Amino acid sequence: MKSFFSTVLAVVTALIASVLFLFGLLVVASVTSESPVPKVADNTLLRIKLSGSLEERAIEDPLNGINAALLGMDAPEALGLNQLREGLAYAAEDDRIQGILLDQGAFAAGYGLLEELTDHLNAFKAANGKPIYTYGEYYTQKGVALSALADSTILHPGGIFELRGIGTTSTYYKTFFDKFGIEPLVVRGTGNKFKSAVEPFIASEMSDENRLQLTHLLTQFWDFIGLHFEAKGINRTALDDAAEDFIGMDADATLEAGLVDALGYREDVMAHFKEKYDVLDWSDYAAQLPTSRSKDRIAIVYANGSIGNGSGDETTIGTKNIVKALRKAEKNDKVKAIVLRVNSPGGSALTSDIIHHTIESIEKPVIVSQGNYAASGGYYISCNADAIFTNSTTITGSIGIFMSLFTAEELMTQTLGLAVEEVQTHPMANFPNLAKHPDSAQYAILQRMIDRGYGDFTGKVARGRAMELDYLLPLCGGRVWTGKDAVENALADYEGGMNEALEYAAKQAGIESYQTYELPAVELGIEKYLKSFGVASAEAKTPDFLQNEALEELWFLAKNPGIQARLNPIFMNL
Repeated sequence: MKSFFSTVLAVVTALIASVLFLFGLLVVASVTSESPVPKVADNTLLRIKLSGSLEERAIEDPLNGINAALLGMDAPEALGLNQLREGLAYAAEDDRIQGILLDQGAFAAGYGLLEELTDHLNAFKAANGKPIYTYGEYYTQKGVALSALADSTILHPGGIFELRGIGTTSTYYKTFFDKFGIEPLVVRGTGNKFKSAVEPFIASEMSDENRLQLTHLLTQFWDFIGLHFEAKGINRTALDDAAEDFIGMDADATLEAGLVDALGYREDVMAHFKEKYDVLDWSDYAAQLPTSRSKDRIAIVYANGSIGNGSGDETTIGTKNIVKALRKAEKNDKVKAIVLRVNSPGGSALTSDIIHHTIESIEKPVIVSQGNYAASGGYYISCNADAIFTNSTTITGSIGIFMSLFTAEELMTQTLGLAVEEVQTHPMANFPNLAKHPDSAQYAILQRMIDRGYGDFTGKVARGRAMELDYLLPLCGGRVWTGKDAVENALADYEGGMNEALEYAAKQAGIESYQTYELPAVELGIEKYLKSFGVASAEAKTPDFLQNEALEELWFLAKNPGIQARLNPIFMNL
Protein backbone atom coordinates (compact mmCIF):
# COMPACT_ATOMS: atom_id res chain seq x y z
CA MET A 1 0.00 0.00 0.00
CA LYS A 2 2.82 2.36 0.89
CA SER A 3 4.46 1.62 -2.46
CA PHE A 4 1.15 2.31 -4.23
CA PHE A 5 0.73 5.73 -2.63
CA SER A 6 4.38 6.58 -3.34
CA THR A 7 3.90 5.74 -6.99
CA VAL A 8 0.70 7.79 -7.21
CA LEU A 9 2.40 10.71 -5.51
CA ALA A 10 5.34 10.51 -7.95
CA VAL A 11 2.98 10.46 -10.94
CA VAL A 12 0.95 13.41 -9.66
CA THR A 13 4.13 15.37 -8.93
CA ALA A 14 5.42 14.63 -12.41
CA LEU A 15 2.15 15.75 -14.00
CA ILE A 16 2.08 19.02 -12.05
CA ALA A 17 5.74 19.71 -12.81
CA SER A 18 5.22 18.88 -16.49
CA VAL A 19 2.29 21.28 -16.72
CA LEU A 20 4.35 24.04 -15.13
CA PHE A 21 7.24 23.22 -17.43
CA LEU A 22 5.07 23.36 -20.55
CA PHE A 23 3.53 26.62 -19.34
CA GLY A 24 7.02 28.05 -19.00
CA LEU A 25 7.84 26.77 -22.46
CA LEU A 26 4.82 28.57 -23.90
CA VAL A 27 5.77 31.78 -22.10
CA VAL A 28 9.29 31.69 -23.47
CA ALA A 29 8.03 30.74 -26.92
CA SER A 30 5.67 33.70 -26.93
CA VAL A 31 8.49 36.02 -25.98
CA THR A 32 10.93 34.64 -28.52
CA SER A 33 8.32 34.59 -31.28
CA GLU A 34 8.15 38.36 -31.04
CA SER A 35 11.84 38.61 -31.93
CA PRO A 36 12.31 37.69 -35.61
CA VAL A 37 15.79 36.81 -36.85
CA PRO A 38 17.47 40.02 -38.09
CA LYS A 39 18.15 40.36 -41.80
CA VAL A 40 21.77 40.15 -42.89
CA ALA A 41 22.77 43.56 -44.26
CA ASP A 42 25.21 44.12 -47.13
CA ASN A 43 27.90 45.53 -44.84
CA THR A 44 27.78 43.17 -41.88
CA LEU A 45 30.34 42.63 -39.12
CA LEU A 46 29.73 39.31 -37.37
CA ARG A 47 30.15 39.49 -33.61
CA ILE A 48 31.19 36.18 -32.03
CA LYS A 49 30.86 36.29 -28.23
CA LEU A 50 33.72 34.41 -26.57
CA SER A 51 32.11 34.41 -23.14
CA GLY A 52 31.49 30.71 -22.60
CA SER A 53 33.04 27.40 -23.51
CA LEU A 54 33.91 26.02 -26.92
CA GLU A 55 32.13 22.69 -27.31
CA GLU A 56 32.04 20.01 -29.99
CA ARG A 57 28.55 20.96 -31.10
CA ALA A 58 26.05 23.66 -30.35
CA ILE A 59 23.08 22.39 -28.37
CA GLU A 60 20.07 24.65 -28.30
CA ASP A 61 18.42 23.41 -25.15
CA PRO A 62 15.03 25.07 -24.58
CA LEU A 63 15.19 24.18 -20.89
CA ASN A 64 18.17 26.48 -20.41
CA GLY A 65 16.29 29.31 -22.03
CA ILE A 66 13.21 28.67 -19.91
CA ASN A 67 15.11 28.58 -16.65
CA ALA A 68 17.02 31.71 -17.55
CA ALA A 69 13.88 33.57 -18.63
CA LEU A 70 12.00 32.67 -15.47
CA LEU A 71 14.94 33.86 -13.37
CA GLY A 72 15.43 37.01 -15.40
CA MET A 73 18.93 35.92 -16.47
CA ASP A 74 20.74 35.38 -19.73
CA ALA A 75 20.96 31.76 -20.86
CA PRO A 76 24.44 30.23 -20.61
CA GLU A 77 26.30 30.60 -23.91
CA ALA A 78 28.45 27.94 -25.49
CA LEU A 79 29.89 27.91 -28.99
CA GLY A 80 29.60 24.78 -31.07
CA LEU A 81 32.64 24.03 -33.20
CA ASN A 82 30.42 22.17 -35.65
CA GLN A 83 28.42 25.32 -36.36
CA LEU A 84 31.52 27.51 -36.52
CA ARG A 85 33.19 25.12 -38.95
CA GLU A 86 30.35 25.31 -41.45
CA GLY A 87 29.34 28.90 -40.74
CA LEU A 88 32.76 30.50 -41.05
CA ALA A 89 33.38 28.74 -44.36
CA TYR A 90 30.08 30.09 -45.66
CA ALA A 91 30.69 33.58 -44.25
CA ALA A 92 34.06 33.76 -46.00
CA GLU A 93 32.26 33.58 -49.37
CA ASP A 94 29.23 35.61 -48.31
CA ASP A 95 29.61 39.09 -49.86
CA ARG A 96 27.36 40.56 -47.18
CA ILE A 97 29.86 39.64 -44.45
CA GLN A 98 32.74 42.13 -44.32
CA GLY A 99 34.52 40.98 -41.17
CA ILE A 100 34.39 39.38 -37.73
CA LEU A 101 34.52 40.85 -34.23
CA LEU A 102 35.64 38.47 -31.48
CA ASP A 103 34.00 39.84 -28.34
CA GLN A 104 36.23 38.48 -25.58
CA GLY A 105 35.18 37.35 -22.11
CA ALA A 106 35.54 34.29 -19.87
CA PHE A 107 36.36 32.05 -22.80
CA ALA A 108 37.29 28.41 -22.14
CA ALA A 109 38.47 25.79 -24.60
CA GLY A 110 40.66 22.72 -24.85
CA TYR A 111 43.74 23.14 -27.01
CA GLY A 112 42.57 20.70 -29.68
CA LEU A 113 39.29 22.51 -30.34
CA LEU A 114 41.04 25.88 -30.00
CA GLU A 115 43.48 24.84 -32.72
CA GLU A 116 40.62 23.95 -35.05
CA LEU A 117 38.89 27.27 -34.38
CA THR A 118 42.10 29.14 -35.22
CA ASP A 119 42.30 27.18 -38.47
CA HIS A 120 38.72 28.15 -39.37
CA LEU A 121 39.37 31.82 -38.55
CA ASN A 122 42.59 31.86 -40.55
CA ALA A 123 40.75 30.27 -43.49
CA PHE A 124 38.10 32.99 -43.22
CA LYS A 125 40.77 35.69 -43.46
CA ALA A 126 42.67 34.00 -46.27
CA ALA A 127 39.64 33.44 -48.51
CA ASN A 128 38.87 37.05 -49.37
CA GLY A 129 41.05 39.13 -47.07
CA LYS A 130 38.22 40.03 -44.68
CA PRO A 131 39.47 41.48 -41.37
CA ILE A 132 39.12 40.05 -37.89
CA TYR A 133 38.90 42.40 -34.91
CA THR A 134 38.90 41.53 -31.24
CA TYR A 135 37.86 43.48 -28.16
CA GLY A 136 37.47 42.65 -24.49
CA GLU A 137 37.68 43.77 -20.88
CA TYR A 138 39.15 40.38 -20.05
CA TYR A 139 41.09 38.00 -22.29
CA THR A 140 41.65 34.47 -20.97
CA GLN A 141 44.88 32.87 -22.15
CA LYS A 142 42.91 30.90 -24.75
CA GLY A 143 41.33 34.19 -25.84
CA VAL A 144 44.81 35.71 -25.97
CA ALA A 145 45.84 32.99 -28.43
CA LEU A 146 42.90 33.90 -30.68
CA SER A 147 43.70 37.62 -30.40
CA ALA A 148 47.00 37.01 -32.20
CA LEU A 149 44.97 36.20 -35.33
CA ALA A 150 43.23 39.55 -35.34
CA ASP A 151 44.06 42.48 -37.58
CA SER A 152 43.33 44.73 -34.62
CA THR A 153 43.29 43.83 -30.90
CA ILE A 154 41.66 46.26 -28.49
CA LEU A 155 41.75 46.02 -24.69
CA HIS A 156 39.79 47.93 -22.06
CA PRO A 157 42.06 50.56 -20.38
CA GLY A 158 41.68 48.72 -17.07
CA GLY A 159 41.39 45.27 -18.58
CA ILE A 160 43.34 42.03 -18.17
CA PHE A 161 45.29 40.24 -20.91
CA GLU A 162 45.94 36.86 -19.30
CA LEU A 163 49.27 35.87 -20.82
CA ARG A 164 51.25 34.13 -18.09
CA GLY A 165 52.44 30.74 -19.29
CA ILE A 166 50.93 27.28 -18.88
CA GLY A 167 51.02 25.24 -15.70
CA THR A 168 49.22 22.55 -13.76
CA THR A 169 49.14 21.28 -10.19
CA SER A 170 48.40 17.89 -8.70
CA THR A 171 47.67 16.97 -5.08
CA TYR A 172 49.27 13.80 -3.67
CA TYR A 173 47.48 11.83 -0.95
CA LYS A 174 49.76 8.98 0.13
CA THR A 175 50.92 10.59 3.39
CA PHE A 176 47.34 11.58 4.17
CA PHE A 177 46.14 8.01 3.60
CA ASP A 178 48.99 6.64 5.74
CA LYS A 179 47.89 8.80 8.68
CA PHE A 180 44.41 7.30 8.63
CA GLY A 181 45.37 3.74 7.85
CA ILE A 182 43.95 3.74 4.31
CA GLU A 183 45.90 1.72 1.77
CA PRO A 184 45.30 2.12 -1.97
CA LEU A 185 45.74 -1.00 -4.04
CA VAL A 186 46.83 -0.01 -7.53
CA VAL A 187 47.68 -2.57 -10.17
CA ARG A 188 49.11 -1.21 -13.40
CA GLY A 189 50.19 -3.07 -16.47
CA THR A 190 53.81 -4.15 -16.18
CA GLY A 191 55.99 -1.30 -17.40
CA ASN A 192 53.13 1.25 -17.27
CA LYS A 193 55.31 3.82 -15.51
CA PHE A 194 53.72 6.72 -17.38
CA LYS A 195 50.15 5.70 -16.41
CA SER A 196 49.73 8.46 -13.86
CA ALA A 197 45.96 8.56 -13.29
CA VAL A 198 46.28 6.92 -9.88
CA GLU A 199 49.74 8.20 -9.03
CA PRO A 200 48.42 10.76 -6.48
CA PHE A 201 47.03 7.91 -4.37
CA ILE A 202 50.21 5.81 -4.17
CA ALA A 203 52.97 8.44 -4.07
CA SER A 204 53.88 11.54 -2.12
CA GLU A 205 55.45 13.34 -5.07
CA MET A 206 55.30 13.40 -8.84
CA SER A 207 57.19 10.66 -10.65
CA ASP A 208 60.00 11.51 -13.07
CA GLU A 209 58.00 9.91 -15.88
CA ASN A 210 54.90 12.00 -15.23
CA ARG A 211 56.93 15.20 -14.88
CA LEU A 212 58.66 14.43 -18.18
CA GLN A 213 55.45 13.97 -20.15
CA LEU A 214 53.72 16.94 -18.52
CA THR A 215 56.69 19.20 -19.27
CA HIS A 216 56.71 17.98 -22.87
CA LEU A 217 53.01 18.73 -23.33
CA LEU A 218 53.10 22.14 -21.65
CA THR A 219 56.06 23.16 -23.80
CA GLN A 220 54.25 22.18 -26.99
CA PHE A 221 51.11 24.06 -25.94
CA TRP A 222 53.19 27.16 -25.23
CA ASP A 223 54.83 26.72 -28.64
CA PHE A 224 51.34 26.69 -30.16
CA ILE A 225 50.54 30.07 -28.59
CA GLY A 226 53.96 31.39 -29.53
CA LEU A 227 53.50 30.57 -33.21
CA HIS A 228 50.42 32.79 -33.30
CA PHE A 229 52.34 35.78 -31.96
CA GLU A 230 55.35 35.17 -34.19
CA ALA A 231 53.02 35.61 -37.15
CA LYS A 232 52.11 38.97 -35.57
CA GLY A 233 55.77 39.97 -35.31
CA ILE A 234 56.30 39.23 -31.60
CA ASN A 235 59.21 36.84 -31.12
CA ARG A 236 59.40 34.12 -28.53
CA THR A 237 61.78 36.01 -26.23
CA ALA A 238 59.41 38.98 -26.01
CA LEU A 239 56.48 36.64 -25.39
CA ASP A 240 58.35 34.80 -22.63
CA ASP A 241 59.29 38.10 -20.99
CA ALA A 242 55.66 39.27 -21.11
CA ALA A 243 54.47 36.04 -19.50
CA GLU A 244 57.22 36.05 -16.87
CA ASP A 245 56.36 39.58 -15.75
CA PHE A 246 52.61 39.03 -16.28
CA ILE A 247 52.37 42.44 -17.91
CA GLY A 248 48.85 41.61 -19.05
CA MET A 249 47.65 42.85 -15.66
CA ASP A 250 48.68 46.36 -16.80
CA ALA A 251 46.81 47.49 -19.91
CA ASP A 252 49.31 50.29 -20.68
CA ALA A 253 52.26 47.89 -20.45
CA THR A 254 50.39 45.39 -22.64
CA LEU A 255 49.92 48.10 -25.28
CA GLU A 256 53.54 49.20 -25.02
CA ALA A 257 54.72 45.60 -25.56
CA GLY A 258 52.71 45.39 -28.76
CA LEU A 259 50.46 42.61 -27.52
CA VAL A 260 47.42 44.76 -28.22
CA ASP A 261 46.95 47.52 -30.76
CA ALA A 262 44.76 49.94 -28.84
CA LEU A 263 42.93 50.61 -25.58
CA GLY A 264 39.31 51.65 -25.46
CA TYR A 265 36.04 51.53 -23.57
CA ARG A 266 33.33 49.23 -24.89
CA GLU A 267 30.81 51.93 -25.80
CA ASP A 268 33.44 53.84 -27.79
CA VAL A 269 34.73 50.74 -29.55
CA MET A 270 31.25 49.50 -30.46
CA ALA A 271 30.22 52.98 -31.65
CA HIS A 272 33.26 52.99 -33.94
CA PHE A 273 32.37 49.61 -35.46
CA LYS A 274 28.70 50.56 -35.86
CA GLU A 275 29.74 53.61 -37.87
CA LYS A 276 31.49 51.32 -40.36
CA TYR A 277 29.36 48.16 -40.24
CA ASP A 278 26.00 46.67 -39.43
CA VAL A 279 26.92 44.55 -36.39
CA LEU A 280 25.16 41.16 -36.25
CA ASP A 281 25.48 38.51 -33.55
CA TRP A 282 26.82 35.15 -34.69
CA SER A 283 23.78 33.27 -33.35
CA ASP A 284 21.47 35.31 -35.59
CA TYR A 285 23.63 34.64 -38.63
CA ALA A 286 24.04 30.94 -37.85
CA ALA A 287 20.25 30.56 -37.66
CA GLN A 288 20.05 31.47 -41.34
CA LEU A 289 22.76 29.24 -42.73
CA PRO A 290 21.64 27.09 -45.66
CA THR A 291 21.90 23.30 -45.56
CA SER A 292 23.31 21.01 -48.20
CA ARG A 293 20.80 19.21 -50.43
CA SER A 294 23.13 16.40 -51.41
CA LYS A 295 21.56 12.96 -51.09
CA ASP A 296 24.86 11.48 -49.90
CA ARG A 297 25.78 11.81 -46.27
CA ILE A 298 28.78 11.46 -44.02
CA ALA A 299 27.80 10.59 -40.48
CA ILE A 300 29.67 12.36 -37.68
CA VAL A 301 29.46 10.25 -34.54
CA TYR A 302 30.44 12.24 -31.46
CA ALA A 303 32.21 10.11 -28.85
CA ASN A 304 32.44 12.82 -26.23
CA GLY A 305 33.44 12.51 -22.56
CA SER A 306 34.64 9.80 -20.22
CA ILE A 307 33.98 6.18 -21.14
CA GLY A 308 31.73 4.69 -18.48
CA ASN A 309 29.85 1.50 -17.79
CA GLY A 310 26.38 2.97 -18.34
CA SER A 311 24.41 3.75 -21.46
CA GLY A 312 26.04 7.18 -21.96
CA ASP A 313 24.72 10.64 -22.77
CA GLU A 314 25.87 13.89 -24.40
CA THR A 315 28.91 14.16 -22.12
CA THR A 316 29.70 10.47 -21.44
CA ILE A 317 30.48 7.53 -23.71
CA GLY A 318 28.53 4.39 -22.90
CA THR A 319 27.89 0.93 -24.26
CA LYS A 320 24.64 2.00 -25.90
CA ASN A 321 24.82 5.54 -27.21
CA ILE A 322 27.96 5.20 -29.36
CA VAL A 323 27.39 1.61 -30.52
CA LYS A 324 23.78 2.48 -31.42
CA ALA A 325 24.95 5.58 -33.33
CA LEU A 326 27.59 3.59 -35.25
CA ARG A 327 25.07 0.88 -36.17
CA LYS A 328 22.51 3.49 -37.21
CA ALA A 329 25.04 5.11 -39.54
CA GLU A 330 26.10 1.70 -40.86
CA LYS A 331 22.53 0.69 -41.75
CA ASN A 332 21.60 4.04 -43.37
CA ASP A 333 22.04 3.65 -47.13
CA LYS A 334 22.48 7.40 -47.58
CA VAL A 335 25.52 7.38 -45.26
CA LYS A 336 28.59 6.62 -47.35
CA ALA A 337 31.24 7.05 -44.64
CA ILE A 338 31.54 7.64 -40.89
CA VAL A 339 33.73 10.13 -39.06
CA LEU A 340 34.09 9.17 -35.41
CA ARG A 341 34.87 12.35 -33.48
CA VAL A 342 36.75 11.25 -30.37
CA ASN A 343 37.05 13.72 -27.53
CA SER A 344 37.66 11.43 -24.58
CA PRO A 345 40.21 10.84 -21.80
CA GLY A 346 39.21 7.17 -21.71
CA GLY A 347 37.65 5.18 -18.89
CA SER A 348 36.18 1.69 -18.83
CA ALA A 349 38.36 -0.81 -20.71
CA LEU A 350 35.35 -3.09 -21.26
CA THR A 351 33.22 -0.37 -22.87
CA SER A 352 36.21 0.71 -24.96
CA ASP A 353 36.60 -2.85 -26.22
CA ILE A 354 32.91 -3.10 -27.14
CA ILE A 355 33.14 0.07 -29.23
CA HIS A 356 36.43 -1.11 -30.78
CA HIS A 357 34.76 -4.37 -31.82
CA THR A 358 31.83 -2.49 -33.34
CA ILE A 359 34.17 -0.37 -35.49
CA GLU A 360 35.99 -3.54 -36.56
CA SER A 361 32.78 -4.95 -38.05
CA ILE A 362 31.69 -1.87 -40.05
CA GLU A 363 32.37 -2.19 -43.79
CA LYS A 364 31.94 1.50 -44.62
CA PRO A 365 34.96 3.82 -44.28
CA VAL A 366 35.44 4.84 -40.63
CA ILE A 367 37.71 7.83 -40.10
CA VAL A 368 38.66 9.12 -36.65
CA SER A 369 38.98 12.82 -35.92
CA GLN A 370 40.53 13.53 -32.52
CA GLY A 371 39.51 16.64 -30.56
CA ASN A 372 41.01 17.93 -27.30
CA TYR A 373 42.04 14.45 -26.21
CA ALA A 374 41.77 10.90 -27.44
CA ALA A 375 43.81 9.14 -24.79
CA SER A 376 43.84 5.71 -23.19
CA GLY A 377 40.34 4.34 -23.84
CA GLY A 378 39.88 7.26 -26.24
CA TYR A 379 42.82 5.93 -28.24
CA TYR A 380 41.53 2.36 -27.84
CA ILE A 381 38.39 3.28 -29.81
CA SER A 382 40.47 5.16 -32.39
CA CYS A 383 43.19 2.70 -33.25
CA ASN A 384 41.39 0.43 -35.74
CA ALA A 385 39.86 3.18 -37.88
CA ASP A 386 40.79 3.42 -41.56
CA ALA A 387 42.67 6.64 -40.77
CA ILE A 388 43.27 8.87 -37.74
CA PHE A 389 43.33 12.67 -38.00
CA THR A 390 44.58 14.59 -34.99
CA ASN A 391 45.27 18.20 -34.11
CA SER A 392 48.86 19.01 -33.24
CA THR A 393 47.75 19.90 -29.69
CA THR A 394 45.48 16.89 -29.15
CA ILE A 395 46.41 14.85 -26.07
CA THR A 396 46.52 11.24 -27.20
CA GLY A 397 48.24 7.92 -26.60
CA SER A 398 48.33 6.92 -22.91
CA ILE A 399 48.20 3.26 -23.98
CA GLY A 400 48.01 1.43 -20.69
CA ILE A 401 45.56 0.12 -18.09
CA PHE A 402 45.14 -0.05 -14.34
CA MET A 403 42.87 -1.17 -11.56
CA SER A 404 42.51 0.60 -8.26
CA LEU A 405 40.92 -0.46 -5.00
CA PHE A 406 41.14 0.82 -1.45
CA THR A 407 41.52 -1.06 1.80
CA ALA A 408 41.46 0.25 5.36
CA GLU A 409 42.74 -2.65 7.43
CA GLU A 410 44.78 -0.53 9.84
CA LEU A 411 42.03 2.05 10.22
CA MET A 412 39.35 -0.52 10.97
CA THR A 413 41.27 -2.96 13.17
CA GLN A 414 43.81 -0.80 15.00
CA THR A 415 42.32 2.69 15.07
CA LEU A 416 38.62 1.84 15.30
CA GLY A 417 39.02 -1.49 17.09
CA LEU A 418 36.79 -3.43 14.71
CA ALA A 419 37.14 -7.17 14.24
CA VAL A 420 36.21 -8.56 10.82
CA GLU A 421 35.82 -12.33 10.49
CA GLU A 422 35.69 -14.26 7.22
CA VAL A 423 34.09 -17.49 6.09
CA GLN A 424 34.79 -18.54 2.50
CA THR A 425 35.20 -21.55 0.24
CA HIS A 426 38.02 -20.08 -1.86
CA PRO A 427 40.71 -17.43 -1.34
CA MET A 428 39.09 -14.89 -3.69
CA ALA A 429 35.52 -15.30 -2.44
CA ASN A 430 35.57 -12.21 -0.22
CA PHE A 431 37.82 -10.16 -2.45
CA PRO A 432 37.96 -7.18 -2.42
CA ASN A 433 37.65 -6.74 1.30
CA LEU A 434 37.80 -3.26 2.80
CA ALA A 435 39.11 -4.66 6.06
CA LYS A 436 41.90 -6.76 4.62
CA HIS A 437 44.70 -5.91 2.24
CA PRO A 438 45.22 -8.62 -0.39
CA ASP A 439 47.99 -11.11 0.17
CA SER A 440 50.74 -11.79 -2.37
CA ALA A 441 48.78 -14.57 -4.09
CA GLN A 442 45.71 -12.38 -4.55
CA TYR A 443 47.85 -9.52 -5.80
CA ALA A 444 49.55 -11.85 -8.29
CA ILE A 445 46.14 -12.84 -9.68
CA LEU A 446 45.25 -9.18 -10.19
CA GLN A 447 48.60 -8.45 -11.82
CA ARG A 448 48.17 -11.34 -14.27
CA MET A 449 44.68 -10.09 -15.14
CA ILE A 450 45.93 -6.53 -15.74
CA ASP A 451 48.88 -7.74 -17.80
CA ARG A 452 46.55 -9.82 -19.98
CA GLY A 453 44.40 -6.74 -20.51
CA TYR A 454 47.44 -4.64 -21.35
CA GLY A 455 48.62 -7.27 -23.80
CA ASP A 456 45.18 -7.28 -25.42
CA PHE A 457 45.19 -3.47 -25.65
CA THR A 458 48.65 -3.24 -27.22
CA GLY A 459 47.91 -6.17 -29.53
CA LYS A 460 44.80 -4.46 -30.87
CA VAL A 461 46.69 -1.19 -31.35
CA ALA A 462 49.42 -3.05 -33.25
CA ARG A 463 46.86 -4.72 -35.53
CA GLY A 464 44.84 -1.55 -36.01
CA ARG A 465 47.92 0.52 -36.83
CA ALA A 466 49.62 -2.28 -38.82
CA MET A 467 52.83 -2.03 -36.83
CA GLU A 468 55.17 -4.46 -35.10
CA LEU A 469 54.91 -4.81 -31.34
CA ASP A 470 58.62 -4.20 -30.98
CA TYR A 471 58.09 -0.74 -32.48
CA LEU A 472 54.85 -0.04 -30.58
CA LEU A 473 55.71 -1.03 -27.02
CA PRO A 474 58.25 1.78 -26.37
CA LEU A 475 55.44 4.21 -27.27
CA CYS A 476 53.09 2.68 -24.69
CA GLY A 477 53.40 2.20 -20.94
CA GLY A 478 50.77 4.88 -20.43
CA ARG A 479 52.93 7.55 -22.14
CA VAL A 480 50.94 10.62 -23.19
CA TRP A 481 51.69 12.25 -26.55
CA THR A 482 50.54 15.30 -28.45
CA GLY A 483 48.92 14.88 -31.85
CA LYS A 484 52.10 16.17 -33.44
CA ASP A 485 54.06 13.43 -31.67
CA ALA A 486 51.43 10.84 -32.64
CA VAL A 487 51.80 11.54 -36.36
CA GLU A 488 55.60 11.44 -36.09
CA ASN A 489 55.58 8.05 -34.34
CA ALA A 490 52.74 6.57 -36.47
CA LEU A 491 50.09 6.47 -33.74
CA ALA A 492 48.06 8.75 -36.04
CA ASP A 493 48.08 9.31 -39.80
CA TYR A 494 47.56 13.02 -40.43
CA GLU A 495 47.53 16.36 -38.65
CA GLY A 496 44.20 18.01 -39.26
CA GLY A 497 40.77 18.71 -37.85
CA MET A 498 37.23 17.77 -38.73
CA ASN A 499 37.38 19.43 -42.16
CA GLU A 500 40.33 17.32 -43.22
CA ALA A 501 38.75 14.15 -41.83
CA LEU A 502 35.51 14.81 -43.74
CA GLU A 503 37.38 15.47 -46.99
CA TYR A 504 39.32 12.24 -46.57
CA ALA A 505 36.14 10.30 -45.75
CA ALA A 506 34.46 11.66 -48.90
CA LYS A 507 37.41 10.52 -51.03
CA GLN A 508 37.36 7.08 -49.43
CA ALA A 509 33.64 6.83 -50.13
CA GLY A 510 34.02 8.11 -53.70
CA ILE A 511 31.63 11.05 -53.32
CA GLU A 512 32.15 14.71 -54.27
CA SER A 513 29.30 16.39 -52.40
CA TYR A 514 27.61 15.44 -49.16
CA GLN A 515 25.75 16.67 -46.13
CA THR A 516 26.74 15.80 -42.60
CA TYR A 517 24.55 13.72 -40.34
CA GLU A 518 25.28 14.10 -36.62
CA LEU A 519 24.87 11.26 -34.15
CA PRO A 520 23.92 10.44 -31.41
CA ALA A 521 20.80 12.57 -31.51
CA VAL A 522 20.90 15.39 -29.00
CA GLU A 523 18.64 14.88 -26.03
CA LEU A 524 17.10 18.26 -25.27
CA GLY A 525 15.92 19.70 -22.00
CA ILE A 526 12.30 18.59 -22.18
CA GLU A 527 13.39 14.99 -22.77
CA LYS A 528 15.85 15.14 -19.90
CA TYR A 529 13.21 16.75 -17.72
CA LEU A 530 10.59 14.11 -18.34
CA LYS A 531 13.15 11.35 -17.91
CA SER A 532 14.04 12.71 -14.51
CA PHE A 533 10.78 11.27 -13.21
CA GLY A 534 11.81 7.81 -14.32
CA VAL A 535 14.68 5.65 -13.15
CA ALA A 536 17.64 7.69 -11.96
CA SER A 537 20.51 7.75 -14.45
CA ALA A 538 23.61 5.69 -13.79
CA GLU A 539 25.66 8.54 -15.27
CA ALA A 540 25.48 10.69 -12.16
CA LYS A 541 27.59 13.80 -12.44
CA THR A 542 30.41 14.59 -10.09
CA PRO A 543 29.11 16.50 -7.05
CA ASP A 544 30.15 20.14 -6.85
CA PHE A 545 32.10 19.60 -3.65
CA LEU A 546 34.53 17.29 -5.44
CA GLN A 547 36.20 20.06 -7.45
CA ASN A 548 39.64 18.49 -7.37
CA GLU A 549 41.15 16.30 -10.06
CA ALA A 550 42.14 13.51 -7.68
CA LEU A 551 38.78 13.51 -5.85
CA GLU A 552 36.96 13.55 -9.19
CA GLU A 553 39.02 10.54 -10.20
CA LEU A 554 37.97 8.71 -7.02
CA TRP A 555 34.34 9.54 -7.76
CA PHE A 556 34.63 8.21 -11.31
CA LEU A 557 36.30 5.01 -10.15
CA ALA A 558 33.60 4.49 -7.53
CA LYS A 559 30.92 4.72 -10.25
CA ASN A 560 32.89 2.66 -12.78
CA PRO A 561 34.73 -0.19 -11.07
CA GLY A 562 36.91 -2.57 -13.03
CA ILE A 563 39.85 -2.26 -15.38
CA GLN A 564 40.45 1.30 -16.52
CA ALA A 565 42.10 2.73 -19.61
CA ARG A 566 41.98 6.31 -18.44
CA LEU A 567 44.02 9.50 -18.68
CA ASN A 568 45.22 11.37 -15.60
CA PRO A 569 42.56 14.10 -15.11
CA ILE A 570 45.18 16.85 -14.69
CA PHE A 571 45.84 16.60 -18.44
CA MET A 572 42.21 17.54 -19.08
CA ASN A 573 42.56 20.79 -17.14
CA LEU A 574 45.36 22.27 -19.25
